[in-house]
Amino acid sequence: MLAFGLDAQRAWKSSVNGRGPWWNAGAKHMIAALPPKFFTQLGLVSLVATHQHIQRST
Repeated sequence: MLAFGLDAQRAWKSSVNGRGPWWNAGAKHMIAALPPKFFTQLGLVSLVATHQHIQRST
C-alpha cells in the first residue's frame, strides 16, 4: 500500500486490523489508496454502478 500513497504506519495498521478483506475493501484507507477511478482506468466494471443502473431501469 505504500506504493499507492499510504504512509507506513497507516499501511501497517490496515494490514493487521483483524478485519477481513470484505470490510477492508470499503474502508477509508483502501479507498484513499485505490480510488474507484483507478479500477475504471483498468477497464473494470463497477458492480455497484451496474446494480444501481439496473435498479433505475426497472
